[in-house]
Amino acid sequence: MAYTPPPPTGRNSLRNITAVLLLLLIVLLVLVYRLYSQNNELKQSNTDLTQKFNSSDSLLNQVASEEKIISDTGTVVVNLAGTKAAPHSSASVLWDSTASAVYLVVKNMPELPSDAQYQLWALIDGKPADLGVFDTPKDKIFLKMKDTKKADAFAITIEKKGGSISPTLEKMQALGKKGM
Repeated sequence: MAYTPPPPTGRNSLRNITAVLLLLLIVLLVLVYRLYSQNNELKQSNTDLTQKFNSSDSLLNQVASEEKIISDTGTVVVNLAGTKAAPHSSASVLWDSTASAVYLVVKNMPELPSDAQYQLWALIDGKPADLGVFDTPKDKIFLKMKDTKKADAFAITIEKKGGSISPTLEKMQALGKKGM
């Protein structure tokens, strides 16, 4: 004869239901925690991607702007070659003489000590005009400088940090004339 368990009593039945509900509650809490964690990871990933997109979009806009300047028929390119003081230095000035805008493309300029900066000069009727100072660019080689309506030549010197009111000719690094 086979054994048949006694029919459940109300108390045992209630304990079984409580145990099952408690187990379901624990499983549900674990799932909610995992979903919460995954949601936070996705939010962070979305934030990171948004920042990368904005950075790429900004860079693309900058490249498009630079390409427009370079391809503009009013833009004159003046190549600056190294001098005896710095024979390997080189740069180019992109000068939109109609808009007076001056941009500097640094090609090869040595690193300077922290108390010095490069300074771009426009030579106008034989007199130097300050077009701004710059440090050795690490990632940005297309620099917006001060505007000038007129220039016969451009030169780069090394000056004390902050620039000088007149160029130190012994420290001239590069020089280029318009039309060369």
